[in-house]
Amino acid sequence: MAQVGNGIEDARWLVAPTERARPFLRLMSEAGAAMGGRVVAEPLHGRFGFFITASGRAHPVHGAALGLNSDAAARLAGDKDYAAKALAYAGVPVPEHVIVLAGRDAAPGLAWAREESGFPLWVKPNDGHGGEGVVRVANADALSEAMAPLRAANRHVLLQVDVPGREFRVMVLEGRVVLAYERVGPAGGPGNLSAGAAVREGGPGPEAEALAVRAVEALGLRWGGVDVIVGEEAVVLEVNAAPGLDAYAQAGPAQWEAARHVIGAALEALAR
Repeated sequence: MAQVGNGIEDARWLVAPTERARPFLRLMSEAGAAMGGRVVAEPLHGRFGFFITASGRAHPVHGAALGLNSDAAARLAGDKDYAAKALAYAGVPVPEHVIVLAGRDAAPGLAWAREESGFPLWVKPNDGHGGEGVVRVANADALSEAMAPLRAANRHVLLQVDVPGREFRVMVLEGRVVLAYERVGPAGGPGNLSAGAAVREGGPGPEAEALAVRAVEALGLRWGGVDVIVGEEAVVLEVNAAPGLDAYAQAGPAQWEAARHVIGAALEALAR
């Protein structure tokens, strides 16, 4: 990349991903090449780019958002409170929760936690992803402490009942499951790969996978990653409209190959 004044790199040109690019881009590049297409992205961070089909049609990509989902469906899935309400309306079981709105009195949420739900609870930013800002709390003092930085940042806070069980990620593409695996989190932590969880191969079973498909369809998505807890029953924690596969793919060669196959299927759907 050319250097310009003040040491700022010139990112005006889109380039093919290199070995230093983030895994998702490299997976896209490998999958796209197998289809006779190619991937280019801005070289500084690789957050924005294009998948260019064999016929030359360019599809914009941002982060892990491939453009398969409508804006409205993606925004619904990205709001944990609204998404959970939409899922419950569709008959999909979800954990009980309350939302503490930014700038509003937190007392009703704290009272719900103390008097109705009980502990442990999960504290989550309502618009967060990748495990950012997610904390499991065991009492009222820990709850207030976990909420404080989110409230200070003027963010809506979701308080969610802890559902015991095994956590799975189920990837759904156009009404079918294309990948499922278990996420084994560190003690007291979320089963999120970016937060230190480990991959265990194997899905949650046909009933839970069918529930994941229902959840994706209930939010109007074509493509999504569904977090499912399987305990006494299967419960959908949340649905990600732009599911990344970076951490999963880096778990080993078999996982890399599986992730590349899944992204290839998504790109084929995008190119249709």
